[in-house]
Formats: sequence, structure tokens, C-alpha cells
Amino acid sequence: MKHTIPQFALYGEGRWIDNPDFVHIEDIAARSSDLGWHIKAHQHTQLLQILLLKSGSVQLQMDADKRFLEGRWGIIIPPGTVHGFRFAPQTDGRVLSISDSLLGSDYASSAFIRAPDCINLNGEQEDFQHLWQLLNLLEYEFHHINSHKNELIEHLLKSILVYIERHHASVSAQPQSHDDLTLQRLKGLVNNHLREHWKLCDYASALNVSDKKLNRLTQQAYGKTVIQLVHEHLLLEAKRHLIYTQKSVEEIAYDLGFKDPGYFSRFFKRCEEMTPGQYRQASEKHK
Repeated sequence: MKHTIPQFALYGEGRWIDNPDFVHIEDIAARSSDLGWHIKAHQHTQLLQILLLKSGSVQLQMDADKRFLEGRWGIIIPPGTVHGFRFAPQTDGRVLSISDSLLGSDYASSAFIRAPDCINLNGEQEDFQHLWQLLNLLEYEFHHINSHKNELIEHLLKSILVYIERHHASVSAQPQSHDDLTLQRLKGLVNNHLREHWKLCDYASALNVSDKKLNRLTQQAYGKTVIQLVHEHLLLEAKRHLIYTQKSVEEIAYDLGFKDPGYFSRFFKRCEEMTPGQYRQASEKHK
């Protein structure tokens, strides 16, 4: 019986990465072909993953979202995203894994790695070829001992991220402001204190801003209040547990910091217009 979502450093390996500069690149076939081209649902808490599909197809699941992709695609999987793949045999592509601590402040709050996404590159032949060449160069450097290896890998990573970011519809060209940094810190606080059910005043106090200003910042950036963002994150975590584990609704409620499972069920139904049990049954039908 599955009571937790599998967590790995790399799929099938240990859970934790001790190296803050961790980078890994491999062919899709290297790990998938021996597993029947099926990578079961799991998550990486410390890694950003970028998949670049060159040919073939994949049935993809990221959290509660399911998609079928064919041809040339970029797939962005932020840390913590539950994801799984069922590739068509002989699908060609690369998987790039980057420690979230290596990204630094330049990308930690960037729109294109805040949420999972799929970028259609089928009509971008020239840029796709450039991106593919960068990944080939990165893979070569990764597997060979050369002078200035670390510096070159760093430059290649930055170039790859820029190419991916260029094709992301939500990218902002504005430099990062103090308000952007506040929102970035808010995201970390929501992740760290989700199960404590902090109130607006708790987040505002931790960020040294007023309740009113913090709500104004989130409404301008996301069209939602702070508490709406917290509830959205709670709902996502609840869905992850309902889809990917066999925990009871009561267990999930307690895991997410709800003292009353009945209140959790009412919260879920208010957000999703169905009970947790109904949501689990509906997701089972579509697996």
C-alpha cells in the first residue's frame, strides 16, 4: 500500500542530494528503456528538471495535469512537482537536472520555473537545433575531464536556461525589484509553513511589510490574495496525496495540518466542488 509520494534525487536513486552544485544530464532512453519506457509518478524536492524531446511522444502527468506530447517539446518540472512519464519506445531526448540551490537569485523567482509547463518547439527549428547543440556540449563536458570544465558548464547552463526562458509566454523583461524579492520570499514561507496554517499577519510580519501591502503585491502579481495563494497550495498538496497515495482522507487532513478532517473535506469541496473521495474516484477513472 502506497502511503507516500516517492521522492528521489534521480529516479530510482536516493532521496537527497548533498552537492549544492549538482548537475546531471542523460538521454531519456538511458533510464526509461530498461523500465519499459514508463517512469512512475514521483517528485524531486531539490531539483529543477528540463526535458527536451527531439522525437517520439510521451504521456505526461504533472501534479493533476495530464498531457500527450509529440515531436519537439521542452518540459519544465520545478522542484516538488509530482510527475510521471510513459514514453513511446525509441523516444529521443535529454533530461537535464539542476540543483535548485545552483540556480541562485537570478532564476529562483523566474516565472518559467515557478510552475510546471510544456513549451511547444515544433515550429522553432533553428532555436531547437541551437538548444540541442548546447545540451550535446553540456553532456560532453559532463562526461569528460577538461580544463575550465566547471566554468564552461556554468556558461552552458545559463545559455540553456535563457533559450528555454525566451520561449516561455510569461517571461518578464523587467529587472527584479524589491517587491519581486518579497514575493520570492513569500513563496518560500508558504512552502515552509503550509501545514502550520499561518494567517496573513504571520506572513506580513515575517516579511516586515504590512498586511495591506502584502495583499496588494500578490493581487498585482497573481490576481489573488495571500490567503488565496495559501489555499491554492494546500489544495494542490491535497490533490497530490489523493492521486498518488492511498492515504485516507483523514490521514491527508492531519498531514496538511487540519485538526478536523471534516473541515478539510468542506475546504476541499468549497474549492473543487466535489469531496476528496469524489475527486480520488474521478482521478482513478482517468488513469
